[in-house]
Formats: sequence, C-alpha cells, structure tokens
Amino acid sequence: MERRFARTLVVMVLVLGLASLGLAQTKVLTILHANDTHSAMLPFTHQPCPAPFAWLCPASWPGWLDFWLGWFDDLRGPGGFDRGYAGIARMATLIKRIRMARTNVLALHAGDVSVGSFMFNEFLGYPEMKIMEGLYDAMTPGNHEFDLGMDTLAGVLSGRVAGGPAVTVPMLNANYNLEGHALAGLLRPSIVRAIDGIKVGVFGIGNEDPTNFSAEMVARFSGDPYTAAGIAAGGLRAAGCQVVICLSHLGTVLDTEGLSQVPGIDIIVGGHSHDLFDRAVLRNGKVIVQAGSHGRWLGELRVSVDPGGKVRFLNWRTHELDKSVRPDPEVKAQLDVLQAQVEADPRFGPVFTEPVAYAVRTIDHDWPARGPNRDAALGILVADAMKKAFLAVAGQGGLPPVDCVLDPMGYTEFGIPAGKIVGNDILRAVPYGYDPASGLGFKLVVVPVPGRNILGLLEYTLTYVEYTRSLCVQPSGLTFAYDSSKPPAAGLGQISRLDPMSVKIGGELVAANPAKIYFVGMTDQVFNFINNLTGGQMIKFDTGLFEYNVVRDHIKSLRFVNYVSEGRVIDTAPTVTTKAWRRK
Repeated sequence: MERRFARTLVVMVLVLGLASLGLAQTKVLTILHANDTHSAMLPFTHQPCPAPFAWLCPASWPGWLDFWLGWFDDLRGPGGFDRGYAGIARMATLIKRIRMARTNVLALHAGDVSVGSFMFNEFLGYPEMKIMEGLYDAMTPGNHEFDLGMDTLAGVLSGRVAGGPAVTVPMLNANYNLEGHALAGLLRPSIVRAIDGIKVGVFGIGNEDPTNFSAEMVARFSGDPYTAAGIAAGGLRAAGCQVVICLSHLGTVLDTEGLSQVPGIDIIVGGHSHDLFDRAVLRNGKVIVQAGSHGRWLGELRVSVDPGGKVRFLNWRTHELDKSVRPDPEVKAQLDVLQAQVEADPRFGPVFTEPVAYAVRTIDHDWPARGPNRDAALGILVADAMKKAFLAVAGQGGLPPVDCVLDPMGYTEFGIPAGKIVGNDILRAVPYGYDPASGLGFKLVVVPVPGRNILGLLEYTLTYVEYTRSLCVQPSGLTFAYDSSKPPAAGLGQISRLDPMSVKIGGELVAANPAKIYFVGMTDQVFNFINNLTGGQMIKFDTGLFEYNVVRDHIKSLRFVNYVSEGRVIDTAPTVTTKAWRRK
C-alpha cells in the first residue's frame, strides 16, 4: 500500500513538474505604445467630462460648465483648477507604473514626436527626446520629424542644436536611404532585444508621401515601403527573432490593407493617422494597434510566446492619461523650467498662461457624427480667420481681395476645448510649418484660380473621403455639396462625386462661368501641394501673414468663441460611407 502510494506520488510530481516547465516556457510580452504625440509635453488644461456626465459636456450642450470653470481659472490666477490631462509627465508616470507591475515590458513610439506646440518651436524637440530616453525602448521617425529638414533633425539627434549629449533612444527606419548624410549614423533599420529569453526584433517604416517631405528626402525613398518592410522582417527572422514588431508611420489604411500582407511581421504598432482603436485589429495573422494622438492615451498590448516561437494575441487596451494619473515629479520639474524659457522668449510671451479669449463650447476638429454636414467648427473658424485677414490687407502691395478660402482638415488638429483659450491651444489647432525667424508656422498666400480648376480641385479632395478626412476642404466664402456614395473621379479634372451646380463663391454659381478667375486664400503648404498636382504653373501673392497670428487675432476679436458646423459642405449620400477607423 505504501509502495503504491509512493509510486503515485512520484508520478504526480513528474506530471506537475513537466506542466510547470511547459508553463514557464510560454512567456508573456507586454508592449506599451504611443504615437503622434506632437510635442504635447505640457498637459492639456481642460479635463473632458466623464461619460456619466456627458450631457454636461461642451460637445453636446452649450458647454456652460467648462466655460465657467475656464473663466474662474483665469480669475483664480496662476495654477487655476487642476483639470489637466495628458502630457509627457503623466506618460512617464504611467509607463514607469506598468513597468513595475509587469515583467517583460517593451515601450515603443510610432513617430511624430515633433511639431505641435510652442515647446517644439522653441527647442526643436531636443528636450522631449531626452526625456523619452528614460521611457521608450525605440521609436520610428514620423514625417514631421523631417519638417525642418534632414540637417536639423541630425542636429537634434546628435545634440548639436542644444549643445548637449546625443539622443540615445534608438531611432528606427528601414525604407529611407540615408547614405552619405549625418542621419545615416543616427538612424538604424532595426534593433534586437532579448527579453526574458524572448528574442524580439523591432524595425521602423515611414510613409513616402512626397507632400510630407522635402525634395531631398523624397529622393531617398525606397519606392516601396512594403518591400523594405519584408526585407527588414526577413533579416530579423534570420537573426533568430521569435517576435518581429514593425513600428509603422504609414497610417491605418496602409497598415491594415498593405503592411498586414508582408510576411514575417507579428505586430504592427501604428501611427500617422491619429486613430484611437477601440480594439486591436487582427489581420493576416498580425496584430495591428494604434493609440490616438497628442499623448492622451497609452496603448498596452499583451501577447504570449510559446516554446516554438508562436506569438498569440492575449489582449489590448488603452490607458487614458486623465487627472487620476499624477505627473512624474522629476519630469514635471523639467517642464516647469522649459515653460518658463518659452515664455521668456520675446517672440512668444505668456502663451501658456495669458488668456486670449474664452470658448463657449468646444470647437471641434471633426464634423458632426450625425447628419449631412461635412464642415467642422475648427475648420470654418480657421478659414474665416484667414479670409478676414486677407481682406484686411487687400490692396497693400498690390494684393488682390480674396473671394474664398480653402483649408484642408489635415492641416488643423485637435480642436479647442471650452473655457479659457491660451496661445498654445491655438498653436495646437494650427500646428504645422516652421519659420525660423518668427518661430511660427504656415504663411498665407493668395492664388488666382479659374473656376473650372476650383471644381476639379474640390473633386480631387473627395477622392479618398471614405478612408480619410485629411483632404476634406473647410471653406470660407464658398459652399458645395457632394455624394460620397458615388465612385471617385477617374482622373484629375473629371467630376463624379462633386455636384457642380452646388458650388458657389460669394453666392455666385461657379459652373455658370468656369473661365472666371477667383482669388483663393490658402496656406503656402496648400499652394505647394496644388501647384505640384497641377504641373507647377500656378502663381501666388505672398501676404506676409502667419496662420497662427491671424487665427489668434480673430479669436481675440471675438472674445467669446461659439463656432459650430454650419453646413457649408454637405454630403448628400443616402447613407454615410466615411469610415471612422475604429475610433473610440
């Protein structure tokens, strides 16, 4: 009896031991990720309403609660009420907290650290990337890292622009040929990390949209990011990597439709399109994730890796950096010093603290979720501000008076929360471009355009409307309608989705006199895009105006800002076809 019991005990111990060994060999890897943080180093000053109180929120009612809180913020003086959220100090707290709570953690950034606040315009991204050294294991450069040119990016990464040490967080890209430039020694295609016995390979892929880059960079594109991704993934597999991660700055459409077909990749951590997924996308055996923008969320992906190297999806979630996440004290102290330096710059002044005006409701970046309106409050505010400024300088130096303004949604960002508006809120809304002398962004120009070309350009902006809103025009002085259920035009100059009989400038039907020349206001970046698109024969009148200044001055003149969607642009489709790409 005792002998039988002993044998049974030995067998049980062996079985349990083998089971434990098998469990020990299956590892869990946690991947933290952010993207498109756009120099939002300081917290946003307006905490969104929690879901149970959404009826109080500015987007769904006049926003009186947030408006009065913003008003009292100003009366209370420096500090105000603690309604902040996001910011790199909170990101530091959250990443460190999760690293302490979990084992086998990798933190990654999918690009566009740069451009979007006065912090960037003052320091060109250097202090932000130095803070990131203590947070992230690797990042890929987004297109905005190249906005100031290859030499400036090399100066930032080497520490030369700040007179400090080089940035050490690994910067990864596998599809740009940087040979012969200083960046070749500062960027690398991939890295390999051993994490608890798991060999993890990470590589980066950037978008190759020529409108986002200088001619110097365009000449260095691979011509096929998918092939470059396949070569990078294959190299990491050959090096024995069990998990291969692609840091992609292509955007959700290209990640899900194109990059997901590249063999050898297990995980795609995405950026560029600023999409906040509500769940991970599982496509062609790959896990695809993206975590919004502006440092408001941190993604957390967990996968298991079995002894055979099989990667299995476990779960994914986003953590919102709300006021419950307290800022990291060390990082916050650095930000306080940097903020003071920005406001001491006579080009900028108190852009973080001094009120410009008050928003009665949130000025939304996106158009309404329901109904046919395809204009957004922020877009038409910016367009109106530009038109007002153009008319104010008409006649000076031969400048013609503008008939209308066109500005695509892709060049505005985030929106302006209800309550007190400061200069940095405005720059976040119109963040792009950079002028070294002023430290500001896009300049404004007036362009003569025949009516028939306006019709063709409007049609072109509708080509990808079911996938992205970046090209969607926000007008002032112009109205039009289109049908997104129709197929896009077969070529430039052809009309399909646009209703030509709806296009009016100043109440005048454009199609009635297509040869008439209209003077159209736009940013110099939009002019460059249109000029390249149409063969480079257009002319422009420089105004000397900066987009930020005209939007700030317009907002200041209003004092109390109350913009909403007006229906300047209408989608007449019987059903809404525009995809929101799994936004929360």
